[in-house]
Amino acid sequence: MSMVQSNTTWVTEEVCYAFPPRVRSGGIFINQGPSPLENLLSASVTLLNVQVLLILCLSNALHFVFRYLGIVPFVTQCLAGVILGPTLLGKWDYYKKVFFPHASQDSLGALAMTGYSFFMFMTGVKTDVGMLIRSGRKTMVLGIASVLVPYIIGLAFQASRLLSRPGLMERMEIIGFTALQAMTTFPVVSHLLVELKLTNSELGRLALSSSLVSGLVAACLELSAILTTEKHGPLQATLTVLLVLFATLVLRPAMLWVIKQTPQGKKLHSSCVPIIVAVALLYQIGFDALKQSQALGPFILGLAVPAGPPLGSAVIETLEVVTNSILFPVFVATCAMRGDIYTMITTGFNNKRYYFQAILASFVVKFLACLLLSVPWMPRSDSAVLALIMCSKGIYELSVFAVQRDTQAIAEPLFSLCLAYIILNSTVIPIIVKHLYDPSRKYAGYQARNMFSLRPNSELKVLACIHKPHHVGYMINLLDLMCPTEDNPLGVYALHLIELVGRATPMLISHQKQKAVSDNCSIEVILAFNQYERRAFGLASVNTFTSISQTKFMHDDICTLALDKSTVLLLTPFHITWGLDGSVEAEDNTMRALNSRVLERAPCSVGIYFNRGNVRVNDAGGGAARSSDATSSSLSSAYSVCVIYLGGRDDHEALCLGARMARDTSLELTILHLVSREDANVTNNNVRANRLSHERMIDQVVLKEAMQKVANSPNVRYSEKVVEDGPQTATAVRAVAGNYDLFVVGRRDGVDSPQTAGLAEWSEFPELGVIGDLLASKDLETKASVLVVQQQKQFK
Repeated sequence: MSMVQSNTTWVTEEVCYAFPPRVRSGGIFINQGPSPLENLLSASVTLLNVQVLLILCLSNALHFVFRYLGIVPFVTQCLAGVILGPTLLGKWDYYKKVFFPHASQDSLGALAMTGYSFFMFMTGVKTDVGMLIRSGRKTMVLGIASVLVPYIIGLAFQASRLLSRPGLMERMEIIGFTALQAMTTFPVVSHLLVELKLTNSELGRLALSSSLVSGLVAACLELSAILTTEKHGPLQATLTVLLVLFATLVLRPAMLWVIKQTPQGKKLHSSCVPIIVAVALLYQIGFDALKQSQALGPFILGLAVPAGPPLGSAVIETLEVVTNSILFPVFVATCAMRGDIYTMITTGFNNKRYYFQAILASFVVKFLACLLLSVPWMPRSDSAVLALIMCSKGIYELSVFAVQRDTQAIAEPLFSLCLAYIILNSTVIPIIVKHLYDPSRKYAGYQARNMFSLRPNSELKVLACIHKPHHVGYMINLLDLMCPTEDNPLGVYALHLIELVGRATPMLISHQKQKAVSDNCSIEVILAFNQYERRAFGLASVNTFTSISQTKFMHDDICTLALDKSTVLLLTPFHITWGLDGSVEAEDNTMRALNSRVLERAPCSVGIYFNRGNVRVNDAGGGAARSSDATSSSLSSAYSVCVIYLGGRDDHEALCLGARMARDTSLELTILHLVSREDANVTNNNVRANRLSHERMIDQVVLKEAMQKVANSPNVRYSEKVVEDGPQTATAVRAVAGNYDLFVVGRRDGVDSPQTAGLAEWSEFPELGVIGDLLASKDLETKASVLVVQQQKQFK
């Protein structure tokens, strides 16, 4: 027998439990129950499995249908709970009796709560607490005002109701409701930005920092509420602070000591992660004993865990799949199953209109506060998007409302209203944000940033991307070939790209202002490029950066840095690695996808570089750094470069780059011009042919100007070969593949010409273009390096 409070009265319910509880069923062939299905589901383990299966199948099916509308998974998980709950299927007595009987709610609720605790623990591990220290004044003001302004105005709006309510519980319902509507929490904003793929955008970073500040303000308000309303408030608050201090002053130093004892590049001891998870469960028990939110304890402990590798990443890798794929959807759905939206809409409840007005007023006030504070230093559209993100509601608010509903802190109809609002909020805001904000729009610069438009005697700014250690030597050798001089210096921005693991907040670090981070992973890159700068004798300047972000968002950091530094050329490695013997050693498809996104969005020209095993480097007079695997015997002859020229904007870029390399007299440059039979037969007095070949005339002019620039250079040779179609072009490329150390070719994306007819259909690597694809073919016997260039895209 159990007693359940309904508003101000107590209702007695009789619930029958079988002892000992049945863990296994007797099967569907034993007639012990009213039906084989009920007999099967009478076992607690089987019933729990079926309940989880129903939730996961329905939520994933809804997401499969609604994802094309821009609806995030959190909404479909809520909708799954609404469908399985009393709003729809829960009104069917047989369904409720068989699939979700009252006796099964404890086991399902315990599983869901454990999942939410692990989710909050992982959120804490991913959170970079240092963001609070690095937050600027604008972020602090926005984070504080986004909570206090709607909270104060909300209490003023409900002042008359607060004064007219004699009961403490009724007053706390109003205060708690107002506080939840006013706060912005980091887990909700972080989860939303990941779904919208905005974590690496400038707006996303600002929203993350502001939500972390506002979450701290909300925690202070919650602590003050405990001190003023609870009978044992001071004692609870003291013990809570002690648990926080223990995690900060004892557990975190202990975890840092474990990391220090682990050799760099080695995995942690196998017992470390289980011990940390066990302590997280102890913190869940401790905070529950103090009448705090059970998930708050694991979240506090997660903040104490050092983010990133090796410890934070190991914890995330252990828990992430099970928590995000199974436990988190179960928790969201079970929370939504508590509400009865249909009854709330049809029958209503006291003060429904009032609470609806309070929700709307709180949203409007919060939106206007964030908008007005950010408009002076942001575009209006971006300010509106930021305000919408700060007004978003999600998992945290849903969990708090569910706990308040279970403890009768709020009435069940009010919980149903809040559930409907959270679903509406989480549906509409992501769709509006996607429509209003596209981070790639800022890359659509109309200023020419390419080699072809580079003014004489101006600095060549290059952004060099480094993924792995072996990229450093090859990239420095390529930069050395740019031939920096006093009149044409080289400005290098080296960007070390590190995958974000065990951390929610991406970072873009300038090592001119900050020290290397992430377990000193960038130290080797920094030292190598600093050495290159010293050996350049003032002809090249180097600035090093580190980007720590998810691979699917790295292109934002790359393109943003290229835009901010006004670079002319962006160099990135190819996704295939060749060994010294010319064989393929490794392929990285995530890097390939990243290169494709960079090619689409880059605000300057892009070069994809790969080395097929060539250890030769150029013995440049500039004194730049050499590849570490070069030998003295490899320098016995001049370094040879071949520019394959067919025509088109990308080939113009390759030709200009080759002409710059030819300034180094120790280098031999060959311009191989592949001419179609049609162009070879065209005469100057053929007016009709000239009109049809306007772009080809431009190609001839560009080639003529480039040849004039290097006319007095003895190290430049021009060769012309007539080809009829793609197969002849492939034959010509294969014939010279082993004659040069470096090939510079244009990507020629979307350019059709007789010389390449039929090659695109057989292309394996579209990001390299047809000529680059031929040079990257695994069947080609060559060890040459290849640079594929795409000129800055034209935006209409």
